[in-house]
Amino acid sequence: MKAFEFCDSLEKRGIQYDYCIRHKEATGCVDYSRWEDYLDENYAVGKHLLVQERKGNKNKYLVITDSSKQVDLKALKEELSCHKLEFVSPVDMENLINATPGNVSIFNMIYDENKEIKLIIDEDLLETSEVAFHPLYNGMSIFMPLSECFKFLNTIGREAKVMSIPVKKEEKVLIK
Repeated sequence: MKAFEFCDSLEKRGIQYDYCIRHKEATGCVDYSRWEDYLDENYAVGKHLLVQERKGNKNKYLVITDSSKQVDLKALKEELSCHKLEFVSPVDMENLINATPGNVSIFNMIYDENKEIKLIIDEDLLETSEVAFHPLYNGMSIFMPLSECFKFLNTIGREAKVMSIPVKKEEKVLIK
């Protein structure tokens, strides 16, 4: 019910989305290949990583990228000029953005009333026609242009930093 109400609130804010799909509750990124009949090839499934600095200011970041990307947190730390990054605990996640692991979405930023979380969006997502996000419930996904996400952020007084998110390099194993 919360997801339907949220979708209604998006429409009232003038935020457009193309599809809203119900599916089995996801604990990770969902395989959307079965919906390719009505999605064009140029879409992405949003992967959301809520991380924080291990030491120091403990700055928090919500990193959004394509689900297929394996993010290199060590390299990201360098890009952000911050301390070592670690995932936010489930308890802190619940307190910060009213979400649990597997149920984090850009839309959870509405709960970050103290604006503790810095939002980072992968520049690769700018090249897609649509991105899938959970509308505050991981049993549904909405597909929308990223421009509409920026419109949503504007309605809640938030901004996002768009940057290249580093990918883990494959480790080569030498066999003797």
